[in-house]
Amino acid sequence: MTVTLNVKQTHDYAYTDRPTEVGFVIYITPEKTAITRNTHYIIMIDNSPSMQGEKLSTAVESAKKLLSDLPPGNFVTIIAFSNHPEIKYQGPTGSAVNFDVGKGYTTRLHEAISFSLNLAKQSQVPTKIIMLTDGKPTDKRNVKDYEKLDIPQNVQIITIGIGKDYNEEILKKLADKSAGNFYHIQNTSELPNVFEKERSTSAYAYNLQFITPQGFIPYNYDLPIRLPIIDKLTSIYGSLVIPPGNTAFTVFFTITYIDPVDNQQKNETKSVVIQRGNTQIVESHINRDVLLTIRYYRLLREYTEALVSGKDTTRILNQLRQIAEETRRSDLIEQTEKLGSDKKADLSEVTKKMRS
Repeated sequence: MTVTLNVKQTHDYAYTDRPTEVGFVIYITPEKTAITRNTHYIIMIDNSPSMQGEKLSTAVESAKKLLSDLPPGNFVTIIAFSNHPEIKYQGPTGSAVNFDVGKGYTTRLHEAISFSLNLAKQSQVPTKIIMLTDGKPTDKRNVKDYEKLDIPQNVQIITIGIGKDYNEEILKKLADKSAGNFYHIQNTSELPNVFEKERSTSAYAYNLQFITPQGFIPYNYDLPIRLPIIDKLTSIYGSLVIPPGNTAFTVFFTITYIDPVDNQQKNETKSVVIQRGNTQIVESHINRDVLLTIRYYRLLREYTEALVSGKDTTRILNQLRQIAEETRRSDLIEQTEKLGSDKKADLSEVTKKMRS
């Protein structure tokens, strides 16, 4: 097994006479690694007029470096999109190549992402789509059009928005639907670092599916949870309401994945038994650290929803700051301090934290 499941929960006991909301942190823990092989990187570069100059040249050079730095045995497709998507390069990774993305005149984003998804559907190999743009779509501009896209289970989408004129809600939606990341950058000098963060040289699992018990609500991923490439410790935060009763309640979490060492499908199930008790027993056996962490991630999701809907976020942000301080976790404290200044930056920071 190249990965294992580990679970922590807020409660060891559930009430007999009323429902009990139990929070869970599920860790997909790397155990044995392999060099990344047989993966497909699709790099989509907006070549509209606003991208011309330094932005476009930096994007092209970043893509070239990623292509050459990836281990041999993988495959890359470079797509320029503006008027219509065009494949500018297809070939193996691990060597230097040259390509010219040209120049377009519009930003047909929906057409371009649909083209890339259809390309990814041609095989079941783990696929990472990295898409960067600096403008709003000129074809389909409603977030709901992107929400309807059929994203294959082997695809993860990484979106990069440059500057102030792109639609951050669309980019975040594409990332969330595919367990990906959304990056907001102001300066093109940040692009090489973003591409480097998304380079996978080692893999612990491919095309992993996380099967949840009925009623489980994840806070840092959207259902269904499908992760094309596991290249680090992955955490899933969520909760489940345990119904009242007199007997112990067993919760099952299962993962299925392709083992990159022997290329065989594997699965693992972790069971958690929640015993029954009276109020005193239930409340005296609550894991406070896990409880605070679950509350933080639930609020982080609420904060995102409030930003997207245009609601006032002051109350939620204050609660996030309070809980972050209570956890005494420096990563949560530092993350929360970054929030509150700009919608694009906040949606990007929240998405990245959800996937970290």
